[in-house]
Amino acid sequence: MALNYTVYRYDGSRNAIVMTDMDGKQLVIECDKVEKQVVFDESEDAGILARLARKEPASYVSIAMRPGGLQDYVDVWNELN
Repeated sequence: MALNYTVYRYDGSRNAIVMTDMDGKQLVIECDKVEKQVVFDESEDAGILARLARKEPASYVSIAMRPGGLQDYVDVWNELN
């Protein structure tokens, strides 16, 4: 039985999350496109998502794929701070 795994990494030159499967196939998620619909209370709040993408790329992808995704993440972050 083969293990199917994916490696997630942040590519700063493209501002993108690159997911690579065990066969070497890549899926690129461009952060600028994903974040296009996110409304920030303050322009500096964009750093919240930039940090998440750099430090925890798998979490970024997981959150971005949920309904409400990154907007809900930013809203909760602001509420807690």
